[in-house]
Amino acid sequence: MVAVAMKRDDPAQVAALAASGALPFKVALDPAGEIAARFGNIHVTPTTFLIDKRGRILRRFVGEPDWKEFERLVEKALAQQG
Repeated sequence: MVAVAMKRDDPAQVAALAASGALPFKVALDPAGEIAARFGNIHVTPTTFLIDKRGRILRRFVGEPDWKEFERLVEKALAQQG
């Protein structure tokens, strides 16, 4: 998992949160909004993408993901690519 901080997020606060160890994944900064634009002009956080090994988007979740569905989709994708 990788988080991407939106351009409106304060980089110092994002860095402090990431450094605190509160998140179990890396956080990238998107100060110009380029990443958000490339993934469909994201404006809502969280927006979560499940991406396979080939870089294909398998599912997009806007808002809090249904984690049971997310886990099921991950397991299915891993089984297909196994």
